[in-house]
Amino acid sequence: MSCQKSVEVISVDAGSLTVKAVGQSLCPACQDLGRCRSDWLSRKSAGQTFEIPLNEPISVSAGDVVVLNIDEQALTSQIIKLYGLPLIGLIAPIIVGQTEGWSELSQAVAAFVGLALGWLSSRYWTRTFQIRIDQ
Repeated sequence: MSCQKSVEVISVDAGSLTVKAVGQSLCPACQDLGRCRSDWLSRKSAGQTFEIPLNEPISVSAGDVVVLNIDEQALTSQIIKLYGLPLIGLIAPIIVGQTEGWSELSQAVAAFVGLALGWLSSRYWTRTFQIRIDQ
């Protein structure tokens, strides 16, 4: 199943679309919940625009309304990669430090380094996220 979100195209560049969310009814994936899972995004970012990278040319122009389809499993996988890796990078050095008897300062430094490495790796692994655009 996929989650769908209507967006208005603000501008079209050679390698990206700039879009803004528009109000819509619930897609089939969200009807079971009774609310849209992306509503939190529209509340936090009312009027904010987002850039979507494009792999190939698309025939849309500014002002068009298109539907974004996001695979539910791919979205869950990306969320785990985005938040899970930094969390593991933060917690794992603390656990290892506790079991090995490291000082608190060593654990804090290792946790900070682990958090930074987890964040960098999550940014690298989440670059391949696929959004299908239906015109």
